[in-house]
Amino acid sequence: MRLTRCIPIVLVALASLQEDARAAGFSLDTQSPRTIGMAAAVTAMIDDPSAIFFNPAGIAQGRFFDAQASGTLILPSSTFRDPAGAETTTPFRVAPAAQAYVAGGVTQNFSIGVGFFTPYGLTIGWPSGWEGRSLITYASLSTYELNPTLAWRIGPVRIGGGVQIEPAVVDLERDIALPNGAFGTSQLGATAWGIGGNGGIQVEAIPDVLSFGLAYRSAVVLDFSGDAHFTGIPASLSGTIHDQPATSRIVLPDSLAFGVAVRPTPKLVIDLDGVYYGWGYFRSIDVNFPNDASGTLATSQAKRWFGTANVHLGAELGVGRSWKVRAGFMVDPTPAPNDTLTPDLPDATRLVFTAGAGWKHRSGIRLDVGYEFVYLLSRTSTSALLPGEYTGYANVLSVGVGWSTAGSCHCTEPR
Repeated sequence: MRLTRCIPIVLVALASLQEDARAAGFSLDTQSPRTIGMAAAVTAMIDDPSAIFFNPAGIAQGRFFDAQASGTLILPSSTFRDPAGAETTTPFRVAPAAQAYVAGGVTQNFSIGVGFFTPYGLTIGWPSGWEGRSLITYASLSTYELNPTLAWRIGPVRIGGGVQIEPAVVDLERDIALPNGAFGTSQLGATAWGIGGNGGIQVEAIPDVLSFGLAYRSAVVLDFSGDAHFTGIPASLSGTIHDQPATSRIVLPDSLAFGVAVRPTPKLVIDLDGVYYGWGYFRSIDVNFPNDASGTLATSQAKRWFGTANVHLGAELGVGRSWKVRAGFMVDPTPAPNDTLTPDLPDATRLVFTAGAGWKHRSGIRLDVGYEFVYLLSRTSTSALLPGEYTGYANVLSVGVGWSTAGSCHCTEPR
């Protein structure tokens, strides 16, 4: 018999997408409490060090020093309902993430900075023994990006760019259906390195009233290599299904964001963003076993994702001399077609509701908090691997602390 019948999908998802991601697909834009509170609608007005991620032009704010760090907790839940009506819900899980940024002005017109954050990731686990156990029981994917950045200010125009240095780690587990009706298990740990670039521009079309922003992040190729570990395999199959190296490749999408920010009053800024993600790179998941002499373990699972554009609306209001309050909303379409939707990546169109607040002391110390509720619209999978309906939601909470010199702004009100 072909071993692929015993292993319908071996180590199915080096790019398994997360139920806990903010942006549809597996992109994260939960990169600071301030931007979370504004639903990441900041391309045209971002002016703190998290601009390194959202629009690197934003750090060109004159002579200053600014450092900030934050932690984010993501609490996701997904439910699968099979055609017979039986439901399975993912166990309670908290997925943490951390971000840190430093930026400063070397001169009034030239600034430098560096950021460390997680731009893509996953954490998803299904109960032991559930009906999709041969597809997935647990998956974790994290990319950790170091992003050194330069930015210049030329009159009303700010431009910036940086390098994306991106290590990635994956951990995957699933059960293997054996010919005797029992199950074995497979585990994969793998790593990869990728490199890319990002750049952006901000233009103050009407000073203190209207600004525009454009930001681009390039695609990044990740060639994963690691080791597959198998347990519970009978002796009759151990000659082929045994611990050995495994490889795969994914291409993280490029993205293009455009934003417009208006200040109807000196203390209020409103930003509207549209962001395009090039998910068309994600056509299939191909897993290879270089030392498999039988040639039967390698698999390919079609995904056929397509590019999508999401829409963000966010606002920040200054209250008194020290406080800011924030709110936002986002609509984020899924890039996954129904016939390739499987439990390793239960992706869906998201509706995101956000709120947040910030406080800054005259010494330059500041505290920020951001919250969002992510609602995943119901999806019905027509995949032959496991048809059924997926629903889900996530709560996201982020808290950060920062310190800046008097020259920095974080401007709700104009300079």
